[in-house]
Amino acid sequence: MKKIVGAIAIISMILAMVPLAISQGGWETVKDPVKVFEEGYIQVVGASEEGQSRYRAVRAAEVLAQRKLLEILQGINLYGVTTIKDGMLHSDAVATTVEGFLRGAVQCGDTYYPDKGYAEVCMRLNIRGKGGLYDVILPIMKDKQLWPEQKPAYQPALIPKVIDTKTPVEEKSATPITLPKAGAEAEKKTEAPAPPPEVAKPSELVKVHDGLILDVRDFQFRPALVNRIITDKEEIVFDPSKVVSNILVERGCGGFTTDIGKAKALLQSWGCQSPMELKVKSVVKLTDAQVGVDDAAAIYVHDQKSNMLAQAKVVFLLK
Repeated sequence: MKKIVGAIAIISMILAMVPLAISQGGWETVKDPVKVFEEGYIQVVGASEEGQSRYRAVRAAEVLAQRKLLEILQGINLYGVTTIKDGMLHSDAVATTVEGFLRGAVQCGDTYYPDKGYAEVCMRLNIRGKGGLYDVILPIMKDKQLWPEQKPAYQPALIPKVIDTKTPVEEKSATPITLPKAGAEAEKKTEAPAPPPEVAKPSELVKVHDGLILDVRDFQFRPALVNRIITDKEEIVFDPSKVVSNILVERGCGGFTTDIGKAKALLQSWGCQSPMELKVKSVVKLTDAQVGVDDAAAIYVHDQKSNMLAQAKVVFLLK
């Protein structure tokens, strides 16, 4: 028993001597990639060594916080397995841009503890908004050829049998199948049916979906600066090029969450009243969500009516 009490006392002393372990200011560290893209920022806390004046302690804590920010920032995926660190090694211009972006980190608080002479500083880098990561990095990615390989845009060849898994089109819109008649009439040469239109007309939709929740929970999927929706032929259903510029700065390729309720709430905050919910077939190179041909056509048809892709009303549901 005495040994246990002694061990607890020693551990308590060690924890008391290490102010870095827990933020006394109560600031939350946001560094996991999923959390970073879900919250829209990176947030860290730097803590100085003890025995310093307020000015020196705060300055030292700022430097440590900036180092943490850089480390987390470098680990963010541009697309696929390519990270920001890879981009910095690929291009001096990218490295300079990232360094400048890092200098724009916002201080979200600082605390000095005079009894021990150390300080904690909370610093944040925004992903979204003017001056955020989307705004700063996406343009230079294109300029320095740090963009995913260009693929053809998806165009549906046929009307899918089901264009809405929850609200199918009316049966009367389906093309009836004509069976040959018995007897002499069966010998008559039947005319070939007219080819179907290339896409279903938006006016034929019973219910228009104005947002998309894409369930990728069955696969290893990473949020990135460029996430795409593709077909099994690697045709592009959705990528940043489809998003209008001001929305791209605010939302990037859409939202990310691990909770279906939060996904619906996020879309609702963007003005979406009737989201479509789809499961992906697979994930390609960690950041591309692959959908089936009917789902790709459904997205296309509903987007023709609601323009949801240009508004990036897309949420990836993560595990």
